[in-house]
Amino acid sequence: MENDIDYNLILIVVGAALLVTIAIFIIVKVIARKKTPRYKLKPCLLTATEMKYYNALTAMFGNDYCVLPQINLASVIDKEDAGYRTELFRNVDFGLFDKALRPILLIEINDNTHMRKDRRLRDEKVHVICKKARIPLVTFWTKDGFDERSIYTTVKKYL
Repeated sequence: MENDIDYNLILIVVGAALLVTIAIFIIVKVIARKKTPRYKLKPCLLTATEMKYYNALTAMFGNDYCVLPQINLASVIDKEDAGYRTELFRNVDFGLFDKALRPILLIEINDNTHMRKDRRLRDEKVHVICKKARIPLVTFWTKDGFDERSIYTTVKKYL
């Protein structure tokens, strides 16, 4: 009987095709999820350590100066020659500004992650940019401890 249809074979082929389709769909979704960035809101603009420094700097200098956190170099430094400004898209932890919001001083708070080679290179680039722009950049190291007198004395030298 040439016209006998093997329904079991058809069922197996259709089932296999369905499983392959589902597997491909799942794989595509997983790959798409990995390629699509996921975002979440940070609980605070500053870390606990940065907040400690922010509160101290504000208490010490807030009556006469504006202490602003997370300052992007491109916000306070212009590149005079042609070319991309990508090297200015780096943040420092704080900026001290006069009441007219003119930048006076930039401040970095460095922890042990700044000992990594990539961070050291980044920090050196920031120092060079600030030096060329003639804005002081003060660095405090968390390994030295939190000493308000030292913070005050160091910052006061630039005011």
